Amino acid sequence: MTQFGGYDYCTEKAMQYLTLEPGKVPEALKLYAEAFQAKLVDDSYEDQSVQLKILNSYVLITPWASASGSSDSFLELPTDLNSIRRIREDKRFVEIDRTRSTEDKSVMMKDPFGITFLLRVEKKKMTGSVVDHGLLFRRACNPIAFGFPQGISPNDLCTIKLTALFVTRYGMAFKKALKKIASTEFGFLNLNHIWRRLFFNFVGVYTSIVKPSKEVYRNCDFMGKALELFFHLLQLKNVKMGGSRRVMEVDAFTGGVDYFAYMDFVGYSDVMPRPQRRSVMIAQLGHTLRTPLSASWCTTIFFVSPEVLGIIKLTALFVARYGKRIACELMEKEGRNPLFSFLDPSDCGFPCYNMVVQVYSKVLKNFELVYTADIVLQRYFQSLWDEEKDEPKDVDDLYSFVECVDSFAQMEDEEFFHKMGTREAHVYPFHDQTSRVHSRPHVYHPFHDQTSPANVQEEEGPSSIEVCVPTLDGRVIIEIVVESFFGEKVASLKEKIVKVIQIPSKYLKLRGKLVGVLRDDKSLADNNVEAGEILIATWRFSRWEVQIT
Repeated sequence: MTQFGGYDYCTEKAMQYLTLEPGKVPEALKLYAEAFQAKLVDDSYEDQSVQLKILNSYVLITPWASASGSSDSFLELPTDLNSIRRIREDKRFVEIDRTRSTEDKSVMMKDPFGITFLLRVEKKKMTGSVVDHGLLFRRACNPIAFGFPQGISPNDLCTIKLTALFVTRYGMAFKKALKKIASTEFGFLNLNHIWRRLFFNFVGVYTSIVKPSKEVYRNCDFMGKALELFFHLLQLKNVKMGGSRRVMEVDAFTGGVDYFAYMDFVGYSDVMPRPQRRSVMIAQLGHTLRTPLSASWCTTIFFVSPEVLGIIKLTALFVARYGKRIACELMEKEGRNPLFSFLDPSDCGFPCYNMVVQVYSKVLKNFELVYTADIVLQRYFQSLWDEEKDEPKDVDDLYSFVECVDSFAQMEDEEFFHKMGTREAHVYPFHDQTSRVHSRPHVYHPFHDQTSPANVQEEEGPSSIEVCVPTLDGRVIIEIVVESFFGEKVASLKEKIVKVIQIPSKYLKLRGKLVGVLRDDKSLADNNVEAGEILIATWRFSRWEVQIT
């Protein structure tokens, strides 16, 4: 079995860094702005670091943890001859080698903070396309998509990949919850399974791309929501019906994350193909796939069209992954292009773009210290632009590319969901489930007579009640016959539910429209359940199960 390697740090470094005492950082920013015309790129780092563009290079200035000693940082700054001449005349810098003439194409300088600068004339770039140096250190991609391990099917591989992605995001607690409610479908989670090693290889890959979620440890109920999204995407019931569509839908969901894995993780491109565009998958399949969960239904909030929103989300994805310097370079190169007007803080689309960058940064790990901006922009335009049509790619392709990160963000960021939320009923905040389901017209039966439980007489006899339940293929509404609203306790109702969905009752929680979680030891009437009401069943896990690390 082929194993995946580690990070590829053989590429040309994209950004340099230096350390300064915290009190010196503001002074340094002022000096560099005056001497080098440095521009602020990003000051939102948690450790109070500041990213600047100095001449043609990106520099990350980090406050020094120690209060004593001095920094011995060194920066090499490619520039032009005129800039070298100008800086040599700045009395605030000390030239280390005074024997050189003003025509020298490199000079060593030291600033008042002890930082050494090597200024050298930048070599002219060769015309033509930018070479991705990272790919020079990889072997050619094997076009066989599912060639490992021997005997594994596309269906099994897509199940392993999606499971690894969710375990990476939601921790080993997700793995344990999955085994509790569907142990037979996920044998590769067991200790001695032949595919267990492959599963953890994928976890290792995705760990370099996706951040672990904090929300799953703050709220026990969140695990149930994560499981619902997982099963909605996996569509286990379609395995027996032929899985080509199922495989493509999972591949479409993981496509953006797999693209970063293909580009950034050594060894991944040796065993996995480059992710395909959603439109190409549809052409191969012969019929459409489900609508991407990232497709927005509420674009008028920011006054942007669905097409522009797709470009905003793709741009935000690359900025969250490779740093705000990418937006800075894009603005400099494409500032006059109306397609990228949202990068201008004065544009009406900028608040939308800024929000998406912030929420995507909570999902993606930052990888900005590896590649140059030119390399990243080359990849960005390859992902954005359809060269044959000379226009942005299909909107569904853009939304599919960001779908995974966007869905994780919608699940955990309430504001982002309400402003950018999908129409799918599987990615909404947990506390909105009741309101969503109850927006459906109630189905009243003749014997209910649209009365409240207080007016229902026990001698009515058997009745029926609708329950929206989670299954291994998404949510369904089932009808359960109950003894009566007064005689049927919630605990006995759960036992009837689990006979239908084959999940232990201890892992279910019932919610009503008025009182929230229903008490097991009380009847439906005592829980204020109304006639015609649709109850909501959710997966439940104890605090200690969720806190697994």
